[in-house]
Amino acid sequence: MMQVKVYLNAYQKRLFVGMLEQRDTLLFEYAPSFLDSGIELSPFMLPLKAGIYQDKHQTFDGLFGLFNDSLPDGWGCLLLDRYLQKQGLSYYAINPLHRLSIIGTQAMGALEYEPTQTPEDKWTDILHLDSLSLGANEIIQGESSELLERLRRLNGSAAGARPKIVALVSNDYKQIISGRMAVDGYNPWIIKFSSATDNPNLGALEYIYSLMAKQAGIDMPDTYLFPSKHSSGHFGVCRFDRDGVNKIHIHSACGLLHASHRIPTLDYENLIRLTAHLTHDMREVEKMVRLMIFNVKSGNRDDHTKNFSYMMTADYRWKMSPAFDLTPSAGINGEQTATVNGKGINITNDDLIKVGQLGGVAKGRILEMIDAVETALATYPSLLKTYGIKHAPKLP
Repeated sequence: MMQVKVYLNAYQKRLFVGMLEQRDTLLFEYAPSFLDSGIELSPFMLPLKAGIYQDKHQTFDGLFGLFNDSLPDGWGCLLLDRYLQKQGLSYYAINPLHRLSIIGTQAMGALEYEPTQTPEDKWTDILHLDSLSLGANEIIQGESSELLERLRRLNGSAAGARPKIVALVSNDYKQIISGRMAVDGYNPWIIKFSSATDNPNLGALEYIYSLMAKQAGIDMPDTYLFPSKHSSGHFGVCRFDRDGVNKIHIHSACGLLHASHRIPTLDYENLIRLTAHLTHDMREVEKMVRLMIFNVKSGNRDDHTKNFSYMMTADYRWKMSPAFDLTPSAGINGEQTATVNGKGINITNDDLIKVGQLGGVAKGRILEMIDAVETALATYPSLLKTYGIKHAPKLP
């Protein structure tokens, strides 16, 4: 039997949420004190009520989506499991609570776990991105790297397949130091590296997409292209789950609905309805419609359920998080992972309008969004030229 305590540490207020327990299966129970708080952290799959919860469908190896959102996947999970194996656990003996106990207080969002095997990092030394990127590629290729433990601690629980670190970036972007919470002159960022099998221009392409998204009216965090001697640059994005010294609770569509991100499980009609139901705010619905239009018209087909998330405000209301992971991608067989009007390819403006109207957005407003997105995407050729990219995916 293994137990892990769950805490919510949002906006500098730390509350005991409840207990996770691994027996023959994974169990969760809210603490009586948290039931009295009235805070709905995961309203669909873990509604706030007394009793022991168990996910019989085992969508995330028995772990509820609320806690699964605290775990990395791809690169981060590789680092966690390598660490656990060094501690003497076989791969098949590792369970989700082992991983959460390593994440501890370093999860994305505002959930924290005890006991933790990883104490808070105190060092604030200068980081060299190219060296870390080369070390990450050695690990991916199965080679030993002296940076394994360092990269694990720098990664935290950042999701996604590509290698990355979380770090503090100076306000002028010129210095990067280790750390997780804002300090004077520095803010927390996620910085991505390209693997040896990636397009060497991937960092610059993601940066270009972020610029076009901002021009199209998409809510985006601050982004930057950090220079590199080995590629077109390392893409960085300011963390939206941090606001100064405050942590913010984040929940993905994947975790909210237990809709796996590994296969197509939600279409844009579902995502728009989810946004309306969760936020009760037409402005947030419009954000989802605009993001749908941008993804379709820019060729970002990697629109799976983990690439849409929601954040809880200080007064415990929900709103959409800023957009992230906007890149040209093949999707599944060249189709959008999230379909539009039942279609994954050959999606027309009429399809976009029909789905947007299902969310209550007026046709004229949707046409304005389409025009804004198309105007922004028209800058793609000039941006490719500016950043010296000669071979890049074409827009649909």
